[in-house]
Amino acid sequence: MVQFSEILRKKEKKPLSEPSQNHTRKEKVSVSSVRSVDEPIKPSGVDPQSTVRHDENIKTYYEQLLERARDVRDRVRAKQGIPASPILSILHPITIEDLIDQLYEYTVLYIEDNDLPSHSVCVTVACMKLAKGMGYDTKEILRLGLAAFFENVGMYLIPDTILKQEGKLDPRSLAVIRKHPELSAQVISQMGEAFHWLARVALQVHERSDGSGYPKGLSGDEISEFASIIGLVDIYMAMIRNRPYRKKYMETDAVKSVIGIDKGKFPNKIVKEFLAEISLFPVNSYVLLNNKAIGRVLSTDKNHPLKPVIELLYDGVGQKMKRGKIVHLSNSPLLRIVDTVGEEELP
Repeated sequence: MVQFSEILRKKEKKPLSEPSQNHTRKEKVSVSSVRSVDEPIKPSGVDPQSTVRHDENIKTYYEQLLERARDVRDRVRAKQGIPASPILSILHPITIEDLIDQLYEYTVLYIEDNDLPSHSVCVTVACMKLAKGMGYDTKEILRLGLAAFFENVGMYLIPDTILKQEGKLDPRSLAVIRKHPELSAQVISQMGEAFHWLARVALQVHERSDGSGYPKGLSGDEISEFASIIGLVDIYMAMIRNRPYRKKYMETDAVKSVIGIDKGKFPNKIVKEFLAEISLFPVNSYVLLNNKAIGRVLSTDKNHPLKPVIELLYDGVGQKMKRGKIVHLSNSPLLRIVDTVGEEELP
């Protein structure tokens, strides 16, 4: 079995073993003889000609991660130990083969599972995408991915009667759920001393920069950067999925809530990178314009996240166009996206 001691070992003096300040470096990763990586990371974005719906490799990686997440759930509930190496063994090739963007696109566009294991996988992939955009090296991406994968394990100890409760949670149920960071930290701490940093990250995921979070009410630099990234992504991924007590939010509405209503709760540099990396309109998704035309997203622009390049497929009366028209929304001030459209909703 592959040993990941180099990834787990703490090198920094910071208590949570956060990423180094020099994120632009690209080091060869020695994961106890795991193959080294020295190739540069490719620019963010997915080639619109390479659609993930036909990429079995991407589907396989997702299914492997989901299987591991479900295994973790079952082990936590059975009070058995949870290993890290099987998860890292999947995250490592995803990272070094530069498949993070494509896997993120797949999880957002084609996965409708709403259970906790699926949520953990989605949060993990999205956090790795953010880490890549922030210039983290391969080892740091893997460390953050592992932290994201385990941050919610305490939720598996909360009764389903509470987790699946419809409507607004009563104060007692809400108090039980707010205990899950401490439960997560307790579960992870049982993995051994090498994982104590991971337990502290899990404990801080729901802390907020302005001091309004829980369970300790930490603020500012008291909160791990890992925890802030995971906390932001966790909220966003939960909002764009259906829940027993509400329907999912449109991606743009979710982002507005995260960076608007919750302004000041996360470090500015993380929010900025979130807006740049977590595309509101992923490549190959379908969108409805204000003139009622429907198009498919071909590429995104970090400088204009609300105005991707699209191919018009249906006109304003729902008629399929004989030949798709390419439109750069950043150059079309009269056109804007008003909603997303599922493939099953196409005319």
